[in-house]
Amino acid sequence: MPPATYTEAPDLRDERIGKHLAQAREYWLKCPAYLAEGDLCQTGEKAWGAFAQMVKAVSSYREWRHFRHNDVLAAARQIADESDAPSSFRESITIARTMHANFYEMDLDQADTELGLVRVGALLETLWGLLPEQYTDGLSFTAWLGMPG
Repeated sequence: MPPATYTEAPDLRDERIGKHLAQAREYWLKCPAYLAEGDLCQTGEKAWGAFAQMVKAVSSYREWRHFRHNDVLAAARQIADESDAPSSFRESITIARTMHANFYEMDLDQADTELGLVRVGALLETLWGLLPEQYTDGLSFTAWLGMPG
């Protein structure tokens, strides 16, 4: 089922997308430090948060509802279904959700968490590529991450 629509004034949409992107970047950039400290719960939670915020940015751009957890998942699944590799994309969504669940269950080890970060990183890069230049300034995902905050 496609995501429900949500329309807002363009200036509010642009502001919302900017906030989601800033939050995604902040969360993602915290992952390596948490991983180095061995805090796998926070590593996974920040990875999930970065993914959710990036999905919210794409959802805002596409005028999809994205305010609840289920809205984020519906949007992510729609994006997966539109991708060149829907099965792989959906598998990566499941891994991102596992990273989120690890905050509560604490059942991932270091190796699983590191592998999860690789998959979530690929999701983030794909989602970044779905946004137009007015939001990305024409930067690659990696260049955007390296910019001063």
